[in-house]
Order: sequence, then C-alpha cells, then structure tokens
Amino acid sequence: MRRYLGWSSFFFLGWAWLVLAASPIDIQLPHKATVAGPAITLGEIAEVNGDNRAELEKVRRVKLSAAAPAGGTIKLTQGFVKVALRKEGYSLEALSFSGADVVEVLTQSQLFSLAGLLPDIKSFVLGQLKESPENVDIKISGADKKISLPAGSVKANFRPPLSGKFDGAFLLTTELEVDGRMVRVLPLRVTVEVFHPVVVTTHRVEKGSKFSRENVSLVRTSTSKVLGQYMDRLENVLGRTAAAPLVPGTVVRINSLFDPPVVKRGQSIQAIVQYGNVEITVQVRATEDGKAGDVIRVENSETHKLLRGKVLDEKTVVVNHEGS
Repeated sequence: MRRYLGWSSFFFLGWAWLVLAASPIDIQLPHKATVAGPAITLGEIAEVNGDNRAELEKVRRVKLSAAAPAGGTIKLTQGFVKVALRKEGYSLEALSFSGADVVEVLTQSQLFSLAGLLPDIKSFVLGQLKESPENVDIKISGADKKISLPAGSVKANFRPPLSGKFDGAFLLTTELEVDGRMVRVLPLRVTVEVFHPVVVTTHRVEKGSKFSRENVSLVRTSTSKVLGQYMDRLENVLGRTAAAPLVPGTVVRINSLFDPPVVKRGQSIQAIVQYGNVEITVQVRATEDGKAGDVIRVENSETHKLLRGKVLDEKTVVVNHEGS
C-alpha cells in the first residue's frame, strides 16, 4: 500500500530542517583527552556547543567506544565519531565538526570529593542572595561522597533552581568541567539558612496584653523557616497588643499584633466620591468595621444607597464611583 505525503507533511519537514539548519550543534575535537573509563562518551573528549541545552546533553552522552585499560590510550578519528553519531540517529547535516582529525584518549581517573564544591557553592549562592556571608549558613547533603572523574583540573558551574529560591532545601544542578570540557552533570541537595534579627517572645504573652521589653527581644533567627511576615524591629512591636496567646520562643509576625479598626460599624463619617477627575464629599454611615486600607460598605445618609469605599483614616473613606 502506497502512502503519500500531503503539503502539510512537506511543510513540517521543511520547517524542521530549517530549525536544525539555523541552530547546528558544533563538535570540536582536541588532539588529546582524558577519560575515567570504562566507556568513552562524546562529551568527555569534545567541546559540544549549541543553543538547545536538552539536545546538547543527549549528544554529549553518546557512547563512542570502550576506553583503554587504566594508563593506556586509544585513538579515535573524526570519521569514527561521525559513524557513532549516525548510529544514534543523528543527521550529519545538523552537526558541524572542527578541531583535530584524530583524538588520543588516555584512561586516567581521579576521585573527586563533592565536599570540595562547598566554597564554590557558597560564593554562587551569596551572589544570588546579596546577603552578607555571616548571615548565611550553607550545607550539602551527603557532602562526603566521592565520584570518579577524568584526571585534570576540575571546575564547577551552577544552574539556578527552577523555583528561583535560594533559601531552605533545594536541588542545585552542577556542571563539572575537567580541563575545560564538561564531563558530568549532577544535582546536589543544598540547604541554605538565612539569619536575621527577629522579634521573639521571651515570656508567655496573653491575648490582649501589651508587648514590652520584659516579654520580647531581638533574636538572630533562621528566617528561611519562618512562615509569614515577621517583625524585625522592636519599636514596631513595643506597646502593641497581642492578637493571640504566644508561648516563649515564638516569632512575632504581623498577624500576631492586634490591629483595631479605625472605623466602626454605625459610625458617621465622610466619603470622598470620585467621578473621574471630579470629587464630591458626602456624609455616610459605616455598615461594617474597617482598618486603614480596608474596603468596607457604607450607606449614603441622604439617599440610603450602599457604596463601597477604602478606609483612609478614622473619619474618611474614598469611593470610586465606577466600582461602587
């Protein structure tokens, strides 16, 4: 049974070819390379560059050959590399080659301790957080683990976590280069704690009682573990009323403070009613309590029409006529 390709198929194939042609993968072969063995992958012996990171990872992992015994060498030609890539389904039209025609590959390994990455991780994280080093504590889970890498000078590059957050526990993708060639990509579990002065209760504080220097103080605390908006200035807490009972050692958050309404239900206040660029002032009655910034319902004292206005202070609400 014959199958015919329609115009849509030709269009798709043409589009795919243009994409590959627009962003080829460049493979640069050196005269000499070192691998840990027992196999040789393309990324261990060549610089593989391009725009599509996911595709580059696949190309780098293409297995070329078994490595020579430890201390021995094996020679791979550029033609041999092309054959290996074709066997993996890659079109040579989408690839470009440069560098040496023959690579001499030495099998020689080193044990690399992941704990040695901690100074580089600290430098990277501190640069992202914009925090002083004394405020940040950074740890690697399983930092004593050692991995086998090709012999040579090791350099680490880091990718930011997908969440964009650099506090708490997260996975930090690490790219390890040996003598300028990326040989390993691995996720490291990192825990970052950021410490700041935070208002904390030193004694039990009952609901409705006042905060004072006898029951709260500033304590250097890991804010990575604090949920909600915490208070970091004593002057913003002293003299305020507790909204709930707090046991000793509790971080004082903004919702720990009782914030009484400035406008109470039934209170007569004035409303500034906005009609575009025109404003008029009318007398209204609040039908519910509200703090500064809250939007509450008010009743026009003359027309008894219900409006919605934002509380400006204890005497005024602002009504946008379009949203009333």
